[in-house]
Amino acid sequence: MKKNVIIFIAVFSCVFISCTSVDKNVYFKDSSLTRKGIRIAVLPFKDAHGKKGSGLKISDAIANEIIKVPNWVPIERTQLSNIVKEKSLDATGLTDSDYDNISRLNRADYIIVGSVSEFSYRRKYCIVPSTRLAFNARIIDAKTGAIKGTAHYNLESGKNAWLGCCLLSWYYIPVALLSDKNINDDVNRAAEEIVMKIKSSL
Repeated sequence: MKKNVIIFIAVFSCVFISCTSVDKNVYFKDSSLTRKGIRIAVLPFKDAHGKKGSGLKISDAIANEIIKVPNWVPIERTQLSNIVKEKSLDATGLTDSDYDNISRLNRADYIIVGSVSEFSYRRKYCIVPSTRLAFNARIIDAKTGAIKGTAHYNLESGKNAWLGCCLLSWYYIPVALLSDKNINDDVNRAAEEIVMKIKSSL
């Protein structure tokens, strides 16, 4: 009996894991981001093609998590938005002088910018939740425009869902009937994971 339970858990874990792949990476060029009292500005990311507002969702989620990084002080987004709007700056295509402008007006030490390449959610076979979410980010020295760090996140869930439907159909039935899961859940989880990666890298 005990052996059967172990086999069942192993099969369940393998099939469940096979349905989701996550690739996340953070890299810092130097240790300047570890000093105390660093002010971080997270600007709206560039939207994924045909997904208006996707960049703002990602950047907002990251800004909400940034406060968990020791010594980092996030700048409130509405304050940033007002400056970008007032100075007629394009947040998705800023120049070195734009970064310096934002730095002086917000006293930001570093600026996080990025772009979203994948942002979609659907239910495969009308049952299995499936998300594609991918974005890249850069941490930029606001005074010099130099890139001090990069981050990458790529999530694909439900990609091998047919395995689960064959072996674990009982699992997906309650998921379909009871789950109110949507892409916002995955966005928040992605932000949490990438910021945790930043913390561990620092």
